[in-house]
Amino acid sequence: MDNSRFDRIESKIDKLTDAVTSIARVEEKILASNDRLDRAETRLDKNEKDIEDVAILARSNNGVVKFADKLFWLVVGIGGSLVAYFIKGE
Repeated sequence: MDNSRFDRIESKIDKLTDAVTSIARVEEKILASNDRLDRAETRLDKNEKDIEDVAILARSNNGVVKFADKLFWLVVGIGGSLVAYFIKGE
């Protein structure tokens, strides 16, 4: 009678050991997943800061680009006028 009882207790302990092992594996997976999520959030924060820096730079370059665009078209217009003048003068 004692042997059968010990066998039942041993099988229950084995089942509990398996359950605890499974729980430990799940906890390790959750921790690894949280670590990956933290790394991803850190990288996203860095990317957001870089994007903000680029936006600030683009806004500051806006005036320069407008001036360069107007200067380009002024030079093209003067060049075209000179070409027309010399063609008409002949």
